[in-house]
Amino acid sequence: MRTLVIGAGQVGPHVALQLARRGESVRVGTRSGSGPEHPLVERVRLDATDPADLDRAFADVDVVHLCLHASAYRPDVWERELYPLEAGVLAAAARHDVHVVYPESVYAFDTSTVLGDDPRVAPRSSMGRIRAELLARRAASSARTTSVVASDFYGPGASMAHGGDRMRRPATEGRTVRPLGRVDLPHAWTYLPDLASAMIAAAELPATPDRIVLAPVVHATQRELATAYAVAAGHTSARVRPVPAWVLRSLAPVSADMRAMAAMSYLFTEPLLVDEQASVERLGIAATPLEAAVGASVAVP
Repeated sequence: MRTLVIGAGQVGPHVALQLARRGESVRVGTRSGSGPEHPLVERVRLDATDPADLDRAFADVDVVHLCLHASAYRPDVWERELYPLEAGVLAAAARHDVHVVYPESVYAFDTSTVLGDDPRVAPRSSMGRIRAELLARRAASSARTTSVVASDFYGPGASMAHGGDRMRRPATEGRTVRPLGRVDLPHAWTYLPDLASAMIAAAELPATPDRIVLAPVVHATQRELATAYAVAAGHTSARVRPVPAWVLRSLAPVSADMRAMAAMSYLFTEPLLVDEQASVERLGIAATPLEAAVGASVAVP
Protein backbone atom coordinates (compact mmCIF):
# COMPACT_ATOMS: atom_id res chain seq x y z
CA MET A 1 0.00 0.00 0.00
CA ARG A 2 1.45 3.36 -1.03
CA THR A 3 0.77 6.03 1.57
CA LEU A 4 0.86 9.84 1.71
CA VAL A 5 0.55 11.71 5.00
CA ILE A 6 -0.45 15.35 4.62
CA GLY A 7 0.63 17.46 7.58
CA ALA A 8 3.37 17.22 10.21
CA GLY A 9 1.61 18.59 13.28
CA GLN A 10 0.31 16.54 16.21
CA VAL A 11 -0.96 13.46 14.34
CA GLY A 12 0.89 13.16 11.03
CA PRO A 13 4.37 12.32 12.39
CA HIS A 14 2.97 9.46 14.48
CA VAL A 15 1.26 7.94 11.44
CA ALA A 16 4.35 8.30 9.24
CA LEU A 17 6.80 6.91 11.80
CA GLN A 18 4.61 3.94 12.69
CA LEU A 19 4.40 2.98 9.03
CA ALA A 20 8.14 3.46 8.57
CA ARG A 21 9.03 1.47 11.67
CA ARG A 22 7.14 -1.52 10.33
CA GLY A 23 9.15 -1.33 7.13
CA GLU A 24 6.84 0.62 4.83
CA SER A 25 7.90 3.58 2.74
CA VAL A 26 5.74 6.65 3.33
CA ARG A 27 5.65 10.15 1.90
CA VAL A 28 4.94 13.20 4.08
CA GLY A 29 3.69 16.34 2.34
CA THR A 30 3.79 19.82 3.87
CA ARG A 31 4.15 23.29 2.42
CA SER A 32 7.64 23.60 3.87
CA GLY A 33 8.76 20.06 3.13
CA SER A 34 9.15 19.35 6.84
CA GLY A 35 8.34 16.11 8.64
CA PRO A 36 9.79 13.33 10.77
CA GLU A 37 13.24 11.97 9.93
CA HIS A 38 13.49 8.30 9.02
CA PRO A 39 15.14 6.46 6.11
CA LEU A 40 11.73 5.27 4.88
CA VAL A 41 10.04 8.68 5.17
CA GLU A 42 10.19 10.86 2.07
CA ARG A 43 9.47 14.52 2.80
CA VAL A 44 8.03 16.59 -0.04
CA ARG A 45 6.64 20.07 -0.54
CA LEU A 46 2.87 20.01 -1.02
CA ASP A 47 0.24 22.74 -0.99
CA ALA A 48 -2.94 20.80 -0.17
CA THR A 49 -5.08 23.72 -1.39
CA ASP A 50 -3.59 23.55 -4.91
CA PRO A 51 -5.43 21.10 -7.23
CA ALA A 52 -2.35 20.64 -9.42
CA ASP A 53 -0.20 19.78 -6.40
CA LEU A 54 -2.83 17.32 -5.20
CA ASP A 55 -3.06 15.63 -8.60
CA ARG A 56 0.70 15.12 -8.67
CA ALA A 57 0.76 13.85 -5.09
CA PHE A 58 -2.24 11.53 -5.45
CA ALA A 59 -1.20 10.02 -8.78
CA ASP A 60 0.85 7.18 -7.27
CA VAL A 61 -0.64 6.55 -3.81
CA ASP A 62 -3.44 4.35 -2.49
CA VAL A 63 -4.09 6.01 0.89
CA VAL A 64 -3.91 9.59 2.10
CA HIS A 65 -3.96 10.44 5.80
CA LEU A 66 -5.17 14.05 5.91
CA CYS A 67 -3.70 15.37 9.16
CA LEU A 68 -3.94 19.10 8.51
CA HIS A 69 -5.97 21.41 10.68
CA ALA A 70 -6.86 25.08 10.71
CA SER A 71 -4.42 27.79 11.70
CA ALA A 72 -6.50 28.89 14.71
CA TYR A 73 -9.03 27.38 17.11
CA ARG A 74 -11.98 29.52 16.00
CA PRO A 75 -15.08 28.68 13.98
CA ASP A 76 -14.57 31.50 11.48
CA VAL A 77 -11.07 30.23 10.71
CA TRP A 78 -12.30 26.63 10.48
CA GLU A 79 -14.98 27.60 7.95
CA ARG A 80 -12.58 29.71 5.90
CA GLU A 81 -9.80 27.12 5.79
CA LEU A 82 -11.23 23.62 6.28
CA TYR A 83 -14.16 23.68 3.85
CA PRO A 84 -12.06 24.47 0.74
CA LEU A 85 -9.18 22.28 1.94
CA GLU A 86 -11.35 19.19 2.31
CA ALA A 87 -13.30 19.92 -0.88
CA GLY A 88 -10.08 19.94 -2.88
CA VAL A 89 -8.77 16.78 -1.24
CA LEU A 90 -12.04 14.91 -1.79
CA ALA A 91 -12.16 15.95 -5.44
CA ALA A 92 -8.58 14.79 -6.01
CA ALA A 93 -9.23 11.54 -4.14
CA ALA A 94 -12.24 10.84 -6.35
CA ARG A 95 -10.23 11.51 -9.51
CA HIS A 96 -7.41 9.16 -8.45
CA ASP A 97 -9.42 6.52 -6.53
CA VAL A 98 -7.55 7.26 -3.30
CA HIS A 99 -8.80 6.35 0.17
CA VAL A 100 -8.69 9.37 2.53
CA VAL A 101 -8.37 8.72 6.27
CA TYR A 102 -9.08 11.57 8.69
CA PRO A 103 -8.45 12.09 12.38
CA GLU A 104 -11.83 13.30 13.66
CA SER A 105 -12.99 14.76 16.98
CA VAL A 106 -16.05 14.12 19.14
CA TYR A 107 -17.32 17.65 18.48
CA ALA A 108 -19.96 16.67 15.93
CA PHE A 109 -21.51 13.94 18.06
CA ASP A 110 -23.93 13.51 20.94
CA THR A 111 -21.75 13.29 24.06
CA SER A 112 -24.61 13.73 26.53
CA THR A 113 -24.61 9.93 26.82
CA VAL A 114 -22.01 7.26 26.09
CA LEU A 115 -20.54 7.71 22.61
CA GLY A 116 -20.81 4.30 21.02
CA ASP A 117 -19.92 2.49 17.81
CA ASP A 118 -22.72 4.16 15.82
CA PRO A 119 -22.30 7.75 17.06
CA ARG A 120 -25.21 10.13 16.58
CA VAL A 121 -24.39 13.42 14.88
CA ALA A 122 -25.75 16.10 17.21
CA PRO A 123 -23.40 19.10 17.42
CA ARG A 124 -23.72 21.42 20.41
CA SER A 125 -21.55 24.31 19.23
CA SER A 126 -20.59 26.22 16.10
CA MET A 127 -17.35 24.25 15.89
CA GLY A 128 -19.32 21.04 16.26
CA ARG A 129 -21.59 22.11 13.42
CA ILE A 130 -18.56 22.66 11.21
CA ARG A 131 -17.28 19.16 12.01
CA ALA A 132 -20.74 17.76 11.25
CA GLU A 133 -20.79 19.53 7.89
CA LEU A 134 -17.36 18.11 7.05
CA LEU A 135 -18.61 14.61 7.88
CA ALA A 136 -21.65 15.15 5.67
CA ARG A 137 -19.48 16.28 2.77
CA ARG A 138 -17.27 13.21 3.13
CA ALA A 139 -20.35 10.98 3.08
CA ALA A 140 -21.69 12.73 -0.03
CA SER A 141 -18.39 12.46 -1.91
CA SER A 142 -17.72 9.68 -4.38
CA ALA A 143 -14.30 9.25 -2.77
CA ARG A 144 -13.74 6.52 -0.20
CA THR A 145 -13.28 8.08 3.25
CA THR A 146 -12.76 6.91 6.82
CA SER A 147 -13.07 9.22 9.83
CA VAL A 148 -11.34 7.99 12.99
CA VAL A 149 -12.95 9.70 15.98
CA ALA A 150 -10.59 10.54 18.83
CA SER A 151 -11.26 12.11 22.18
CA ASP A 152 -8.96 14.70 23.75
CA PHE A 153 -5.35 14.03 22.88
CA TYR A 154 -2.51 13.20 25.20
CA GLY A 155 0.95 11.81 24.61
CA PRO A 156 4.14 12.86 22.80
CA GLY A 157 3.45 15.72 20.42
CA ALA A 158 0.14 16.78 22.00
CA SER A 159 1.42 20.31 22.27
CA MET A 160 -1.86 22.24 22.47
CA ALA A 161 -4.14 19.62 23.99
CA HIS A 162 -5.84 19.90 27.39
CA GLY A 163 -4.34 16.57 28.46
CA GLY A 164 -1.08 17.11 26.61
CA ASP A 165 1.67 19.62 27.25
CA ARG A 166 -0.72 22.08 28.91
CA MET A 167 -1.10 19.54 31.70
CA ARG A 168 2.10 17.51 31.41
CA ARG A 169 4.57 20.35 31.79
CA PRO A 170 3.26 21.92 35.00
CA ALA A 171 2.51 18.53 36.54
CA THR A 172 5.98 17.14 35.90
CA GLU A 173 7.66 20.39 36.96
CA GLY A 174 5.81 20.51 40.28
CA ARG A 175 3.81 23.58 39.31
CA THR A 176 0.05 24.06 39.62
CA VAL A 177 -2.02 22.43 36.88
CA ARG A 178 -4.94 24.57 35.69
CA PRO A 179 -7.44 22.28 33.91
CA LEU A 180 -10.76 23.52 32.59
CA GLY A 181 -14.09 22.84 34.26
CA ARG A 182 -14.72 19.98 36.69
CA VAL A 183 -11.62 17.93 37.39
CA ASP A 184 -13.20 14.88 39.04
CA LEU A 185 -15.51 13.77 36.23
CA PRO A 186 -14.65 10.72 34.08
CA HIS A 187 -13.20 11.78 30.75
CA ALA A 188 -12.10 9.85 27.66
CA TRP A 189 -8.57 10.47 26.39
CA THR A 190 -6.88 9.27 23.20
CA TYR A 191 -3.14 8.60 23.21
CA LEU A 192 -1.71 10.03 19.99
CA PRO A 193 0.20 6.85 19.02
CA ASP A 194 -3.06 4.90 19.49
CA LEU A 195 -4.86 7.29 17.14
CA ALA A 196 -2.13 6.76 14.55
CA SER A 197 -2.44 2.98 14.94
CA ALA A 198 -6.21 3.24 14.48
CA MET A 199 -5.84 5.34 11.33
CA ILE A 200 -3.36 2.90 9.82
CA ALA A 201 -5.59 -0.08 10.66
CA ALA A 202 -8.66 1.74 9.29
CA ALA A 203 -6.89 2.23 5.96
CA GLU A 204 -6.59 -1.55 5.67
CA LEU A 205 -10.27 -2.40 6.30
CA PRO A 206 -12.37 -3.74 3.42
CA ALA A 207 -13.52 -0.95 1.13
CA THR A 208 -16.65 1.03 1.93
CA PRO A 209 -17.66 4.45 0.54
CA ASP A 210 -17.71 6.18 3.95
CA ARG A 211 -16.92 4.88 7.42
CA ILE A 212 -16.73 6.26 10.96
CA VAL A 213 -14.79 4.34 13.59
CA LEU A 214 -13.75 5.20 17.14
CA ALA A 215 -10.11 5.37 18.20
CA PRO A 216 -8.99 3.68 21.43
CA VAL A 217 -9.48 5.64 24.65
CA VAL A 218 -8.73 5.43 28.34
CA HIS A 219 -11.00 6.99 30.95
CA ALA A 220 -9.55 9.09 33.75
CA THR A 221 -10.50 12.30 35.49
CA GLN A 222 -8.40 15.36 34.80
CA ARG A 223 -7.09 15.14 38.36
CA GLU A 224 -6.08 11.50 37.81
CA LEU A 225 -4.26 12.31 34.60
CA ALA A 226 -2.42 15.24 36.17
CA THR A 227 -1.46 13.05 39.13
CA ALA A 228 -0.20 10.31 36.82
CA TYR A 229 2.07 12.82 35.08
CA ALA A 230 3.36 14.11 38.41
CA VAL A 231 4.03 10.65 39.84
CA ALA A 232 5.82 9.56 36.66
CA ALA A 233 8.14 12.54 37.12
CA GLY A 234 8.92 11.59 40.73
CA HIS A 235 6.43 13.75 42.62
CA THR A 236 4.01 12.37 45.20
CA SER A 237 0.98 14.19 43.80
CA ALA A 238 -0.15 17.01 41.53
CA ARG A 239 -1.35 20.43 42.55
CA VAL A 240 -4.59 20.98 40.64
CA ARG A 241 -6.54 24.24 40.56
CA PRO A 242 -9.23 24.23 37.88
CA VAL A 243 -10.36 27.17 35.79
CA PRO A 244 -14.17 27.37 36.08
CA ALA A 245 -16.05 27.46 32.79
CA TRP A 246 -17.68 30.74 33.80
CA VAL A 247 -14.27 32.43 33.60
CA LEU A 248 -14.08 31.59 29.89
CA ARG A 249 -17.65 32.74 29.37
CA SER A 250 -16.88 36.05 31.07
CA LEU A 251 -14.01 36.67 28.64
CA ALA A 252 -15.96 35.54 25.58
CA PRO A 253 -17.36 38.99 24.67
CA VAL A 254 -13.86 40.44 24.24
CA SER A 255 -11.94 37.47 22.80
CA ALA A 256 -12.78 35.25 19.84
CA ASP A 257 -10.43 32.58 21.18
CA MET A 258 -12.17 32.58 24.56
CA ARG A 259 -15.57 32.38 22.85
CA ALA A 260 -14.44 29.26 21.02
CA MET A 261 -13.10 27.63 24.17
CA ALA A 262 -16.16 28.59 26.18
CA ALA A 263 -18.44 27.03 23.56
CA MET A 264 -16.60 23.71 23.94
CA SER A 265 -16.38 23.81 27.74
CA TYR A 266 -19.31 21.38 28.08
CA LEU A 267 -16.81 18.62 27.32
CA PHE A 268 -15.15 19.40 30.66
CA THR A 269 -18.22 20.18 32.76
CA GLU A 270 -19.96 16.89 31.95
CA PRO A 271 -18.67 13.31 31.85
CA LEU A 272 -17.19 12.30 28.50
CA LEU A 273 -17.67 8.56 28.06
CA VAL A 274 -16.74 6.53 24.98
CA ASP A 275 -17.44 2.85 24.30
CA GLU A 276 -15.08 2.10 21.44
CA GLN A 277 -14.88 -1.66 21.95
CA ALA A 278 -16.61 -2.68 18.72
CA SER A 279 -14.42 -0.33 16.68
CA VAL A 280 -11.13 -1.39 18.20
CA GLU A 281 -12.02 -5.06 17.79
CA ARG A 282 -12.72 -4.39 14.12
CA LEU A 283 -9.39 -2.56 13.86
CA GLY A 284 -7.50 -5.20 15.82
CA ILE A 285 -5.90 -2.77 18.26
CA ALA A 286 -6.31 -1.70 21.88
CA ALA A 287 -5.63 1.36 23.99
CA THR A 288 -2.21 1.76 25.58
CA PRO A 289 -2.63 1.57 29.39
CA LEU A 290 -2.61 4.99 31.03
CA GLU A 291 0.54 4.39 33.09
CA ALA A 292 2.55 3.26 30.06
CA ALA A 293 1.30 6.16 27.94
CA VAL A 294 2.06 8.72 30.63
CA GLY A 295 5.50 7.22 31.19
CA ALA A 296 6.31 7.48 27.50
CA SER A 297 5.02 11.06 27.42
CA VAL A 298 7.09 12.13 30.41
CA ALA A 299 10.21 10.55 28.87
CA VAL A 300 9.96 12.93 25.89
CA PRO A 301 11.74 16.30 26.48
